[in-house]
Amino acid sequence: MAVKRYDGSAWQVVAGKGDQGTSSSIATWVKTASGGETSLSGNDDNSQPLSYTVGQELVFINGALQKRGVDYTATTGTSITGLTALVANDVVTVWTVNAFSVTGAIANTLVDAKGDLIVATGADTPGILSVGSNDQVLTADSSTGTGLKWAAPAGGLTWTLINTGGTSLTGAATITVSGISDKEYILVLVDQASSASADSIIGLRINTDTGTNYSNFGGLIAAAGTYVAANFTINAGTTQTYQPIGRMSSTGGSVVAGGAFITGGKSTGIKSIQSMGAGTADGNNQHRNYTLTGIYNGSAALTSVSLFSDTGNFDAGTLYVYGA
Repeated sequence: MAVKRYDGSAWQVVAGKGDQGTSSSIATWVKTASGGETSLSGNDDNSQPLSYTVGQELVFINGALQKRGVDYTATTGTSITGLTALVANDVVTVWTVNAFSVTGAIANTLVDAKGDLIVATGADTPGILSVGSNDQVLTADSSTGTGLKWAAPAGGLTWTLINTGGTSLTGAATITVSGISDKEYILVLVDQASSASADSIIGLRINTDTGTNYSNFGGLIAAAGTYVAANFTINAGTTQTYQPIGRMSSTGGSVVAGGAFITGGKSTGIKSIQSMGAGTADGNNQHRNYTLTGIYNGSAALTSVSLFSDTGNFDAGTLYVYGA
């Protein structure tokens, strides 16, 4: 609640919590006139000195509110002048506004930027938590100084390109992207992989493992627009040394585009792999499209993925590896 006075054109806050956003208290100065006074200053009947904030005082004579600038003048903060001569025993009351602070109040300087949250960093100790990134949610985390953090929504995935800008597929039969850690899901994308060797199979390996820890469950090949059962001449269900993604044409000089989705990357056990790819037309003018499912039965969490050509080196293409 705020105490206001009318200055002749508008109401002004003189005390309390109001439009000006100031917190204050009202002190009362009371003086009994001896007669003839046209100005007042000094101590009142209770030995309290007259002190006020100019423009935020209220003056009463015998309970009647006086108009500032008409009935009195108040410009010094310590005296009231310009009064009509007082009569003996007139009672003059001046309300003065004194700012006060609330014990334990949190200063507005604690926050520095849009979105800052006031949080506890300990018992009776306020702090701030800066706003997170777009679409993040506030999550409890006892390991942080505030007990809170901004994170992706539960169940959502935040994908990160691990090999920034992609890795060129040129000049080697095997290209490896390392530095993968603490990722449950891995997305491998192969863009325009090319090998000069005819019939080269493009395969995927995990943690540079060349052992027979990969099992492919077959898939589909589309030739001349008709889908038929096929699996790269690899028998479905048997173990092999890689997960197929695609195959070059029988005449060479073609390209393969595709990728693989790996789940269970943080597990030390079996990981699921779904791969697909498409090769350009071979000498019979047939496109080769593959969709394959397999597993990798390794004994460690995923730390790297390798793309390899089983015949000859890559001579073009780009490999992208994302983690979530």
